[in-house]
Amino acid sequence: MSKTSKETYNVRLYWSATIALCAGMIFSSIYWLTKSGKPASLEVAGLLNAPNYWAIFVMPVGQLIAAIFILNRKMPTVRIFAYAFVLFYNTQLLLLTLNQEITQAAALEAFKLAVWALAYSADRNRIAKSLPQSANS
Repeated sequence: MSKTSKETYNVRLYWSATIALCAGMIFSSIYWLTKSGKPASLEVAGLLNAPNYWAIFVMPVGQLIAAIFILNRKMPTVRIFAYAFVLFYNTQLLLLTLNQEITQAAALEAFKLAVWALAYSADRNRIAKSLPQSANS
């Protein structure tokens, strides 16, 4: 691969993984907030013995805010914290779904973690390439 095609591949990999991750986060947040009957986030909070404000604010709203920060290119430090929040949140949901033996939800959470890893590694590579050469070594 020539250098320009490799750079193009990295940019496409970054944006496709990042858009897939953020779309999943936004879809998940909307699902948690709009499920008919008792919101699913309150059910999860009950299973975790967590307070209801955790289910209302941290889960759905936190994911929306994290998606905005991940898509924002101007604040790399905040973006890394958003990636950390998403990793914590999705790992917690994976463990919960495995504990409750909900296999389809566990498979979805495992897929979301794989997309997270791809998006984070592509973002980390882009940041490393944008640094001056003295900072890379």
